[in-house]
Amino acid sequence: MAGVRRPCSALFVRGLKAMRLASRVNLFRRGSSPIIVTLLACIVTLQFLLLTRQHPVKDVEVERVHSHRDIMGIREEGTDQVKDCSCGTSIVTATPPQHNPLMFPVPTRETVFLTIGIPTIQRKGASYYDHTIKSLMSNMSPEEQKEVLILVFLADTDPTIKAKLARDIRRNFSDAIDTGILHVIHAPVSYYPNITITKFTYGQPENYIQWRAKQNFDYAYMFEYSLNISKYYMQIEDDVITVDGYIGAVKQYIAEQQDTWTCLEFSELGFIGKLYKNTDLRKLAALLKLFYEEQPVDYTYLYFNMLNTQMVQRMRKPTLFQHQGIHSSYPGKIQPLKDRFFDQMTKKYHGDNPPAEVFTSMKVFLTFIPRLAYEKTEGYFWTHGSPSDGDSFTVVFQEPHRLRRVIVDTGSVGHPEDRLLDGHVEVSLTLLKTDVNIQCMNDIMIGEFKDGRIDVDTLEESIKFKAMCLRIKITKHQEPWLIVREIAVFTAK
Repeated sequence: MAGVRRPCSALFVRGLKAMRLASRVNLFRRGSSPIIVTLLACIVTLQFLLLTRQHPVKDVEVERVHSHRDIMGIREEGTDQVKDCSCGTSIVTATPPQHNPLMFPVPTRETVFLTIGIPTIQRKGASYYDHTIKSLMSNMSPEEQKEVLILVFLADTDPTIKAKLARDIRRNFSDAIDTGILHVIHAPVSYYPNITITKFTYGQPENYIQWRAKQNFDYAYMFEYSLNISKYYMQIEDDVITVDGYIGAVKQYIAEQQDTWTCLEFSELGFIGKLYKNTDLRKLAALLKLFYEEQPVDYTYLYFNMLNTQMVQRMRKPTLFQHQGIHSSYPGKIQPLKDRFFDQMTKKYHGDNPPAEVFTSMKVFLTFIPRLAYEKTEGYFWTHGSPSDGDSFTVVFQEPHRLRRVIVDTGSVGHPEDRLLDGHVEVSLTLLKTDVNIQCMNDIMIGEFKDGRIDVDTLEESIKFKAMCLRIKITKHQEPWLIVREIAVFTAK
């Protein structure tokens, strides 16, 4: 009957019969009946739905269960009674009972600023997650802890190993769990598909591709669980450390962005320190599950950024997370990677540091410019190459000052070898300044470096005049590059 809409399922059945007659009656010639067009659209739609349902997982936010009754059954055992499985082997295909992702009950919290996701798995020969969680917690202030959620995902497929790890986390971080700062979750076996490797991309062996394929689903599960928990989501690994004040640094870097962005990076390594808006997590999870066989997550996130029109990486330097692990989560793999741009950047000595201009004769590495060593904000100066005899680093005060104490600290936690081996500090009592040149004169040496550091006190007793300049002079060529981590100048009243 004209004008009557038939459901796609009914049209699909009729369509199968109609297509058998297509060759005889040529139904698909120009001017065909509108029912054929509708039939084809329904077939395509049904095929798409079948593809998207090949993994029995709802593409919606993973339910978070908070009640004591629902969690009691897995508080000690840690997981449902399921068969041990790994990618590429047979898994339970029947529809499982309703799965609770939380290993332990947590109080409900309002939407927070940041979720930090940490997948963890038992490694052969080492364990790092405990150190990672402690580093995250200890480098946050109590106020920052109120706006951060740490999400630990237990990625082991062996229920016994998973339950033991859960008990260890509960024992070591009970306060963080009870206050809702720390969520410990796991995925049901049914979340993972049967994986038969057919595409051996990047020349990697089948076992490694199976491992990285499962890793894609681990990340996707974390993203889906995290929907609507926080405004931003950051992924790290279970074998990293961070620096004091890293939450404030993340906020500052977000605020500095002048145009739209998809991903901000706080580490140069792999998928560590990658930050996304919560609104992008669902799409990112879908992409990981779509190309789980072809791509490792380290590459997929870059494609995702480009699909969202972010064509360049946006990485904060210095970075905020350093890789500490040696033993990879892939059995037998040794991976001693280090982030070149990581270091502790906060100042230690908090000098008066009156307004001044800063100059150097040495080449500058990337954005580690000279003024960062003198300013009270985080950062340091780093040379691009080895310093030589006669090189200098000069602070020119806007007004002359009487000095009480001067501290110069070189090298850093991440690069202790890049300290000043031979040099001294001098102050200048006269400044000759022209339109094209600044020259500090009448110099007085106040001390020499020892183990890369100098600390000279009671200067108001030995130098009666006001200083116009403070200069670090290198007196011998050295092979290591030079980091001037901090210059602290204390003035006399």
